[in-house]
Formats: sequence, C-alpha cells, structure tokens
Amino acid sequence: MRNTLFVAALSLLALLAMARTAKADGDEDDAAKKEREKIFGKSFEDKVEEAVDDGCDWLKKQQGIEKGEDPAVFGQFPPNPPLYGAGEPHRYRFARTAFPVQALCKSGVFADDPAVVKAMEYIRKNYKDNGVLNNEVGFVPSTTYEDATVLNAIEAYYISAAETKERGLENPKKRFEEVDGKKVPIKRWGTEEKGAKKAKENKKKLALILSPADKKIAELAVKALEKRMRKAYGGNGWRYAFPGVGEQDPDIECSASQYAIMGLQCATRLGLKYNKSNLIDVYHFYRTQQDKDGPEVIRKEKDADGKDVDNPDDGNKKKDPSKSTRAYNPGKKDKARGWAYCRNEPHNPADVNTYGSMTAAGVCALIMIRDELENEPAMAAKWKPLADQCQQNLNDGMAWMVTNWTMQENPKRQMYRYYYYLYMIERVGMLGGIDWVGKHDWYFEGAEILLKQQSADAGTKGMWDVQNEIDPSDIYNTCYALLFLKRATSGIDRPKPVFTGDND
Repeated sequence: MRNTLFVAALSLLALLAMARTAKADGDEDDAAKKEREKIFGKSFEDKVEEAVDDGCDWLKKQQGIEKGEDPAVFGQFPPNPPLYGAGEPHRYRFARTAFPVQALCKSGVFADDPAVVKAMEYIRKNYKDNGVLNNEVGFVPSTTYEDATVLNAIEAYYISAAETKERGLENPKKRFEEVDGKKVPIKRWGTEEKGAKKAKENKKKLALILSPADKKIAELAVKALEKRMRKAYGGNGWRYAFPGVGEQDPDIECSASQYAIMGLQCATRLGLKYNKSNLIDVYHFYRTQQDKDGPEVIRKEKDADGKDVDNPDDGNKKKDPSKSTRAYNPGKKDKARGWAYCRNEPHNPADVNTYGSMTAAGVCALIMIRDELENEPAMAAKWKPLADQCQQNLNDGMAWMVTNWTMQENPKRQMYRYYYYLYMIERVGMLGGIDWVGKHDWYFEGAEILLKQQSADAGTKGMWDVQNEIDPSDIYNTCYALLFLKRATSGIDRPKPVFTGDND
C-alpha cells in the first residue's frame, strides 16, 4: 500500500512539475502549490533552496581540514591514494579549490564570502607556468580537468560579483531581508529557481570584466589546454596530463576531452581566443568513438508542458537553409548509439562499454563543438559540411539516453560515478535547451533523488556522497549535486533543439 501511495504521489508531482515549467515564478496555480505541499510539507522550490543552503554550508566547512595542506584547499585526501603511473600521486589541489568555487558561486554564494576569497587567492598565487605548463618540482601541477575547472571558477566568480551588484547587495551590511517582521540575513544572491528553457529566455549578457591578474590566469589555462591536446584514434582530444607525465593509456578519451571543451567554451564567453580549427578534429574523435549501430527509436519532441510537439513537414513551409540541420521530422527513426570512456587502449574492460555518463558527456561535447564552430565566422564554412552528420550523432546519442533512461543509477555502470552522471544530465538539459528526455522531466527526477540522498546527520549535514568518485569524493559529489540543483550550466547563446525519442 505504501508503494502504491508513493507512486501515486510521484505521478501527481510529475503532473505538477509539468504545469510549473510553463509558468513564470510567482504565477503557479495555488491549488498546485497546496497539493505539492501536502506531499513535501514545503514547496518543491523551498526544499531545493534549503538543500542548496545546507550543501553550501557543509562545503565551506571542508576548506582547510587536511593537516599539512594549504588552508584554501577543500577536503581530506586519503592517506594512501592510488598511483596512476610513477611518482607522487596527483593531489588535484586546483580541482579541490576551483571546483568548489564554481559550485558555490553558481549556487549564489557571494564572491566576497571568505571561503571563496581564500580559494581564489590560492589560485592566483599558485596557478603558474612552472607547475601548469612545465610540471616543475616544487610548484603545484595541473591537469586538463583542472585547467577547465579554473576557467569555470573564474567565470562563476565574476558572475557572482556581477549578480550581487545587479541586486544592490555589494555592501555586506545591507544583506538582510524582512521576514515576518524580522531582519534575516541573505545567505546567497541566487535563490531563484531557473528552469532550462526559462533560463535561456531570460538570459542576459553580464559584463564580466576580469582583473589583469585573473585574465592572465585564464589565458594560461587556455594555453595549457591547447598544449595538452593530442592526436589519436582518428581525431584530436585530451587526456589529463601531458604525454609521459605519470599517466597510462589511453592517449585521449571522452571524459577529459569533454572537460577541455567545457573550459574552452567558457574561455569564449570570457572573450578569450584559441585555435578553434582543432575542434574539427575533436569532433571526428567523438564521431569515431560513438557506437556504430543501435536499436531504432522513433523521434519525438516535447514542449515545456511535456506535450508532444506536432510539427509535420508538409512541404509548404519556406525552409531556412541555415537551420536545415535542425529540421524537425516527427516519426523519423534514430538509432540509439552512445559513448564509452574510450574504445582504445582502456585501463580496464569496462572502459570500452557504452554507459550513461559518457553518453551524456558525448552529447554535451558535440553541442559545445557545434556552438563554438558555427558561431565563429572563420570556421562556419568548414563546419557546414559536417553539420548534418553532427546533428544525427546528437539525435542518436539522445536516443540512447531515452532507451536506457534511469536516474536511479549511472546507466550500464550502476553507481559508478553516479553524481557525475547527474551533473552530465544537467549539462545536457541546459546546453540542449530541453526540459524532457523522452517522457522524463530530468530535473524533477534528479532533484527528488538528491533531496532524499543529502545527508542530514550531525557533522555531515548538507553533504552528498556515495563514495563512488575520485578522492575526496564527498567534495566532488557535493559540487556535482549543487550544480545540478541550481541548473548552473551556462546555456548556448541561441537555443538549438536536440531531438529526443519516445521510450514507450
């Protein structure tokens, strides 16, 4: 009986979520609010914001907890970490400072928060050519993942400062609001809910003017990413370190490459230049890494309310040649074809198998590559012959996700890097401008799980961790969860549909 009621409750909540996505904040039907509150006790939005508050509070408390480590670094590294190749294990100090900055600032934490200030000062002091490019002993080394995360942290930091200014909250002494006649501190500037499509509709261009020091750091990160790029397996891509630096095969793989593209697209938003012609070869790497075949999936699309889009091509409409690669053809059959970590020279047999987080990462990578190349005048002509093929790669990748959909685990890999999978789903939703994957409201399903899995225990309240991530797993998993709940990924400038399938 309890299960029946639970399923019924979820069905009701799904219907309420459908209604919510099409409405502006504050316009939600009162009856819908009351029904949801019967189930949660509080509104869904309030539950999310409380979870984000607790997650940010816990994360900030983890700064400087490791003895002998710089007090700006977050988390406790294991006493006997595994060696990935010869020499001292990489301690990911930049990842353990920059990624929390990204998660905190995108969650609405103020840029002048002591934890953020301390972390940014650490990056400014230690992110230098000696360690980043030259890997010299005595300097903090970096990896592809960390270079990309540094770029995202800098952007998030300046977004936080700009949003704070826009809201008139620059003065910490004025960060209070009236609640029931009492003055209550404002903990974060960003407590409004942002749906995938609504975030794009309301997207504004923030003037992010970097300081000379931070611009130099961002330029170094771009330089490092370009230097780390390699040619292998039919294209270009990335591994985490330079060739031969404490690293085993494969030469390049889908995860590190997706992070690198993420960093480079962030660089574009920050006004920095890099050689975008390399992305043509990166596309070919992802193309060759995708499954060669898969089961057929009938193409469908849903609007913000979850209703099927009926847009038949009757031949009478005048087509826009520049948008022909995204012509919607209802009923067309795509093939469910996903991605693995890498098909070549794997660390272990599981790396060659297609699974959820890598398929989502592949979809994200192609959306970003497409956006970077077609919006660059010098590259548009070179990209045009590949655009149709890329769109089919995307459609097939989404078809795989629909066919194998679950938010209870990382499809085909169980709980392996589960929160990373949730983060990849958030990125697919935001980059693709979609609220639905097949018949699934990805945000509602994922948020409901995260609300249940957040720790409420004394000492760990606010943390997310199922110990399935590289160490310190509690830091990374909490960052992934926060970024998911805040739908924090910066969407592409012009929403472009990524068609989904039906999973009847």
